[in-house]
Amino acid sequence: MKKRIIGVTLLTVVCALLLSNLVGVLIFCSREMDAARDTLQELLVLMDAQSADTDPQELARQFSQAAPGKRLTIIDTDGTVLADTGADPEGLENHGNRPEVESAAATGWGEAVRHSDTMGTSMFYVAKKFADGMIGRASMPLSSIDSLVVSSLWSVLIASAAALLLALLLARRTANRVVAPLNAVSQALQGVLDGTGKPGLEEYQSDDELRPILRYIDKLMERLGGYIQSITDERDKVALILDCMAEGLILLDEDGRVLAINRAARTIFGFPEGEEDDGALLLTRSRRLREAIQECQQKHAGVVLDVDALAESARSLRMFVSPVAGRQFEGQPVGTSILISDVTELKKAEGIRSEFTANVSHELKTPLTSIKGFTEMLSSGMVASPEDQKRFITMIGVEVDRLIDLINDILKLSELESVAIDQCSERTDVLEVAKETADLLSPAAREGDVSLSVSGLSAVVAVPRSRVKELLLNLMSNGIKYTEKGGKVDAAIQLKDNQAVITVTDNGIGIPAEAQSRVFERFYRVDKGRARKNGGTGLGLAIVKHIVQLYGGTVALKSEVGKGSTFTVKLPLAKD
Repeated sequence: MKKRIIGVTLLTVVCALLLSNLVGVLIFCSREMDAARDTLQELLVLMDAQSADTDPQELARQFSQAAPGKRLTIIDTDGTVLADTGADPEGLENHGNRPEVESAAATGWGEAVRHSDTMGTSMFYVAKKFADGMIGRASMPLSSIDSLVVSSLWSVLIASAAALLLALLLARRTANRVVAPLNAVSQALQGVLDGTGKPGLEEYQSDDELRPILRYIDKLMERLGGYIQSITDERDKVALILDCMAEGLILLDEDGRVLAINRAARTIFGFPEGEEDDGALLLTRSRRLREAIQECQQKHAGVVLDVDALAESARSLRMFVSPVAGRQFEGQPVGTSILISDVTELKKAEGIRSEFTANVSHELKTPLTSIKGFTEMLSSGMVASPEDQKRFITMIGVEVDRLIDLINDILKLSELESVAIDQCSERTDVLEVAKETADLLSPAAREGDVSLSVSGLSAVVAVPRSRVKELLLNLMSNGIKYTEKGGKVDAAIQLKDNQAVITVTDNGIGIPAEAQSRVFERFYRVDKGRARKNGGTGLGLAIVKHIVQLYGGTVALKSEVGKGSTFTVKLPLAKD
């Protein structure tokens, strides 16, 4: 191991020497450029010191004698070339836009390195503003400096390439020998983590330096394999429990970030699998939930929170926010747990029961109050004449019949809600029952001057005859009750898409658009005064809806005020 370390150190030293040589060459090049700049500047200073008024031709002659390998250009203040030791001034263009000339005119000195079209080579320019405002520019080709740099670089590059090749060979060999046992240990540990076993490390046991380490690694892998297996089993057990829960569960750390969220919580929030878990709470945007979490953490006490319309599906949720202390999830401390129950159906059922109880109480109270008033008047002797007594007794009988009808309808609804039907064995011809119902309602239709007709095809459904009759009786009697004199009620039975389509149409008073979604609710009446006058209990259409749903059908309404209504019921045809 020591020899290997020494070899790596030597390689590092060789690389450092090569780097230092390269840096030396670069410094040398920089110094050559500085020397060239100083030479040109001295020549320009010497030319400027000749006299206060610049004589371009004389300066060009003196410069050619003093520095034959260099070039001098005298430029007037307007950029015109007055003299040039390397070319005919009359053939040169205006030099006022040259960078070094512009810099010298502005600051006194300027320099640039670029290709010269006149000389056909790259030049190093230094310009100076003379005392009378003219610009003197001295230049020299870069070929001399470049040749020196190239000659130096070639030797450095050859030495560097040889050293690099040698370093790569030695480094690769040394790295392979050093890394081989480490790779073997890495594969052994990865085999334990993957549960696929471990490869043998016997071939490296002969190394005196590695033997103690490998012995400890063997023991460590045995223990690590057992720990990983137990942790994996426990993790799978917890994950199975969480995913099988009907309630949602969210674990937060002490800073309120999500540590874990189970499948039920994702479903409740409409949060897709595989995305960042922190978004689950962001989707709620519930101030009350955030306040409940803060209260739970501050008071270290559980909080029960009911939240409506928290998720996109507008569900009603009940959340149990509880503090968690001294527990960790995947190595991170847990601060709060949130257990989420979907109580939408429960609250809906509670609301329906509450509304049903209130409606039943109101509907029962009205006839009972009338009966009580009539009986008190009769018993007190306030009604003396036999005719009035008979009229009051008749009114009591009407209210009693109304109570009986109401109780019967309530019992029918209760029966419909408590029965579950997959496929009834009884078969009923809808057209036949519709004709019987029309015969039964004919006296009421004649009394109201309403024409009642039945048409269509024979359609057999798997619904008890009494239920079909109840359905048609409610729809057709409603049509008669809410149709003015001279109107008509038509019942038609058709076959479509393996269904019996029952259509009951009238040209009566119609139903407003805002009330059409509620007419199938219990005790809902569009015109309460007219409904009670006609003896309605407000449960007829609710019974229709429950019968249709009980046997897998649908019911729809289309109505317009003043033009009439059309109820369409679809029931599956009976199977052979």
